[in-house]
Formats: sequence, structure tokens, C-alpha cells
Amino acid sequence: MNLLIADDEMVIRKGLLSLDWKSIGITEVYSASNGEEVKALLLSETIDLAIFDIKMPGMSGLELAGMIKEYSLDTAVVLLTGFSDFEYAREAIRCNVYEYILKPFRPREILDTVADIKKRLEQKRYRDKVLREYEDHVGASDTMSQVRNRFPKVSQLTADLLQDMARDFGQQISLEELAERYHFSVPYLSRKIKQETGYSFMDILKAIRLMNAAQLLLEGEKVNQACMKAGFRDQRYFSQVFRGVYGCSPSDFKKNEEVDLQKLKLHSILKEFSRKKGASGDEE
Repeated sequence: MNLLIADDEMVIRKGLLSLDWKSIGITEVYSASNGEEVKALLLSETIDLAIFDIKMPGMSGLELAGMIKEYSLDTAVVLLTGFSDFEYAREAIRCNVYEYILKPFRPREILDTVADIKKRLEQKRYRDKVLREYEDHVGASDTMSQVRNRFPKVSQLTADLLQDMARDFGQQISLEELAERYHFSVPYLSRKIKQETGYSFMDILKAIRLMNAAQLLLEGEKVNQACMKAGFRDQRYFSQVFRGVYGCSPSDFKKNEEVDLQKLKLHSILKEFSRKKGASGDEE
């Protein structure tokens, strides 16, 4: 992987360039002294990782992070700054910045941070590669396709979380597990999913499971097997949730010869969740 270092202070830039990047698997290091140089490099080269000073001439580190997000570039960003104002951190989060480090910092801290981000980026790219190969050879998973189509404008982190849910819905997937996997806190991931999708983690997961359970029932699966395969572990709870969306028990649903196929779609199930919460006076 390669790395781009950008800081308008020559001393800091040279200090960063002098670090033993090869020891953590960085094979090539670019450097820039202002935002315009960075922008040109981002548009002409494939940059894997980047360390930006938050305040630079031309374009700030935050503006560059925003550009990376806007252009959907596969570049992981670390921001360096002497500012501790939380507004900068909040803006960095909105721009999908991986880490936010205050000056002064220790060289080992920088190397360890970049090594950790490199590992996370490699894991993400591997997952993306496996998914692409699966879709190329088997055909796109209907669940994954529906999730992507329902939430097309979310951040990369939220998209990854949603795809993990779409892939692993039949297992005991939890927000705690995802938080550990992506190195974020549970409250942060919970807020991020809610803010970007309008739905809670549990509502989306429950909708994905219901969609698949209904499909399994239509394919002739027994109710208890459809329940387990879709990720529900309590059949009584499953029947209750199922009736709330489809208006009948799973057993009666199997017998229905005139099923409205639109009700099998993820967006329809989520819409029904919203309608019921609105009717009961709950906030979405």
C-alpha cells in the first residue's frame, strides 16, 4: 500500500517522511505541502492511505476528506491537528475520517495508527472482493441488492454495516459484534445507522429477517425452519412480528395463494414499521 503525507509545516512533514514506513508494509510515500497539491495527487494517483494536516493552504484536511467521500475514492484518512474543538472531530466523523490525532504526537503513535488502519482497509477490500466474486459467479444476492437499493446514499461505513447485516442475518449478529469488528463504539454505530437510514439497527435487521422468512415460507419451508434460517431464535416472537407486518400467522401465510409480492420487499416492511410506530405515537 502507498501513503500520502500532507502538512504545510516542513518540519512536521519531513519528520513524518522519515518514519520507518516499510516496517508496517507501506511501499511508497507521497508528500504535499498544501491542499491543491493533495487534490492533484488524489485525482491522478491511486492513494491508499493519507495523513492530512487539518489546516492547510488551498484546501483544508477536512475539505479534502469531504472530497474523498464525494468522489467515492478508496482512501483512508487520518487527520492531524492542534485543535481540540469537538466541532472539528464531528465534521471529521461526517467525512468518514478513520482517525483524528492531536498534535503533538509520538512517532510510534502515528505508525501504530496507520498500521491499524491499513489492516482495516485490507479487510474491507478483501470483503468487497469476495462479494464481487460471489455476485459475478452466482448472481447478486437479492437481500444484498435490496439493502443497497434501499439505502444508496449512505456513507461507506454504514454501507459496510448494512451489507454485513444482509449477509449474516441468519446468524446471531449484533451491534456489539459489529462495533468490535469496525473499531467503533456501540453508541456511535447506533447513531450513525439511525441518522443515515432513518431506522434503527434492530428494525433493519428485523426487516431483513422477515423478508427472508416470508420467502422461505413461500418456497415450502416449515414455519420452525423458516424461523431459524431467517435468524429468529424465538418462534413465538417470530410469529408475533410476522403477524404485525403481514396480518396473518406464518402458517396462514404459507396457505395464501394470492400473496402481494410487494410485501416481500425490504422497503415495504420498513414502511410498515414506520406506519405502526407513527400510529402508536412512537418516534421513528
